[in-house]
Amino acid sequence: MKTKIQISLLYLSLHNQLVKKVGVNGIISRKDLFIKLAKHYLVPKNLREAVLKEMESMNLIKRQDRKNIKILKCDWDLEKDTHKFYRWVGLL
Repeated sequence: MKTKIQISLLYLSLHNQLVKKVGVNGIISRKDLFIKLAKHYLVPKNLREAVLKEMESMNLIKRQDRKNIKILKCDWDLEKDTHKFYRWVGLL
């Protein structure tokens, strides 16, 4: 039986980069996160707030206040769970 992934790989990749930069339960400024979204993921300016909202609904981040975002712990690890992802997308 295949299990549906509730979190997209691109969001996990972004989350993984944020964890490497500030750590789990670390705080990053909204501005710095938007810069990362613009430079690495080429997310248009008008959609960046939507990305934050989606990541919040996936429990990857939590807004501390208007300017700061807390990086939450995630059950998925891109570097350790690679085979699981390959199975879910049908590559294994």
